[in-house]
Amino acid sequence: QISAKSPLTRISVYQVLGSALYYNPQLQLAEMEKRAVTGQVFAKWMQDVEHMEKWLPRKLTVLGLGSLFILPTQALPQSIVGILPQLLHTAVRLALAMKDESNKKEDLDEDGEAAALAGDDVGDLDQGFGEDEDVTNEADEAYRKALMGTSDWDDDMAKFLMGDWDEDAEDVDEEYESVIDAIDEVIFVNDTLKLAFQREPAPY
Repeated sequence: QISAKSPLTRISVYQVLGSALYYNPQLQLAEMEKRAVTGQVFAKWMQDVEHMEKWLPRKLTVLGLGSLFILPTQALPQSIVGILPQLLHTAVRLALAMKDESNKKEDLDEDGEAAALAGDDVGDLDQGFGEDEDVTNEADEAYRKALMGTSDWDDDMAKFLMGDWDEDAEDVDEEYESVIDAIDEVIFVNDTLKLAFQREPAPY
């Protein structure tokens, strides 16, 4: 996927590397050094950041790169020391971009809730039926289809009414929680850089 516009395979690898670096940066760097790929991987990683659209790879990139600053420079491979400014810039820029997007999303959510509370329109439920319309609703229609066997069973309402509703079929991704959810990426990078600067002012 070297020439791919959207390097999905490499981005998946970066997620694994970011997680490994966050939990044990020294061990992960040692493993990469054994394979003599450290400099090449990180150089490509910083390029592919521009193609990351989803939250998880971006979050793990920030945590992974930020974890490098925990180690003293003498413990870092020379290939990392040589690109330390670029790594720092990438981590800070990505963390700030994610924070900005999060703030904008919160503002939009708040505006949407305010608009919903202020609106007087409660939808079709309050509009009633015309004199020439049959009095029916979605639940009645779904139940009729289910009884007659004309539903294709892709109708969630029909499945629910006939007792064939699969509660486990809902999207579990929205309910999934991880320990990294609570980590503020800006605070994490800020704290690690502060400690790094106090330890070694010259490189940082």
